Amino acid sequence: MEIFYLLDSVMLFFYERVIRVKHYFIAWWKLSRIPFLSVGIFPLFLGFVLAWRYGYRGPLGLYLLSTWAVILIMWMTYYLGEWNDLQGDRINQTFNQYSGGSRILVQGVFPPWVSLVLGYGCLIGGILSGLYIYYRYQTGPLTLWLGGFGIFSGFFYSGKPFRWAYRGIGEVLIGFCYGWLPVATGFYLFSGFFTPQVFWVSIPIGISIFNVILINEIPDEEADRAIGKKNLVVRFGKERVIDLYMGFSILAGLFFIKMMMLSHNALWLLFLSAIPIVLILWNLVMTWQETYRDPKGLELLCRNTLLVNLSMTMILTLQQTLST
Repeated sequence: MEIFYLLDSVMLFFYERVIRVKHYFIAWWKLSRIPFLSVGIFPLFLGFVLAWRYGYRGPLGLYLLSTWAVILIMWMTYYLGEWNDLQGDRINQTFNQYSGGSRILVQGVFPPWVSLVLGYGCLIGGILSGLYIYYRYQTGPLTLWLGGFGIFSGFFYSGKPFRWAYRGIGEVLIGFCYGWLPVATGFYLFSGFFTPQVFWVSIPIGISIFNVILINEIPDEEADRAIGKKNLVVRFGKERVIDLYMGFSILAGLFFIKMMMLSHNALWLLFLSAIPIVLILWNLVMTWQETYRDPKGLELLCRNTLLVNLSMTMILTLQQTLST
């Protein structure tokens, strides 16, 4: 009987440890916003494909390390953003799953210093990764400038003294750093130069990710206003921002259609290209009907806007792949 009791105690001990590890892993997953890494990784892959199209290839290590460096920069931005925005997240009662932070620090699952340490760890890792890429693979002289701009923008997105997100500049930086910058970086690392194609293909991606951050700020308006976070929604109000959102939705759709018309596409790819257009039209109808005033409707609008960005990026990547 004592043996069975001992076995039960050992099994219970390990079971509790497994549950605890699972609990912290899920919390880390949410804090790290793993699904949202896609908005930076997908444009980088598009840059890789554009380089292939121009006949430039490289070692597998360069693809893996550059992807890892981009992930570290995004993680740095997310972790430090959680730390810097903690005051606003604590008083935010109108958040949804696409806004208001991860809620992990607010819920006390991890102490705030964990996010700060992870952020600075990723900052150091991003810098070291960029330096290693530059010296190991002898990439072009602008490699460090491209990586440095991403790090600088991400670090001060919510960090002092610049705090771009608090000054109405953060949305524009998001559009640039998740639009042109990763596409251009992915292309430049293997080619050593830029091409106008990089600029044109990144326009619908940059505009659509600008709209993602813009619509995600609406649920947080009251909390942001309370802590002095003067983003575009706080500065201009929901109604004007919704007008801006609708205008940029139309603009992103037009640029996307233009890019799809520039080359001969397979019929199945043309059918796929209808996905972001349908989503944009759906979003326009919802905003016209003022669905954003309802929390559930606003959450659906946030989701659809993210899907517009991701679907555009993936379809443009497929288009360039078929053109290689």
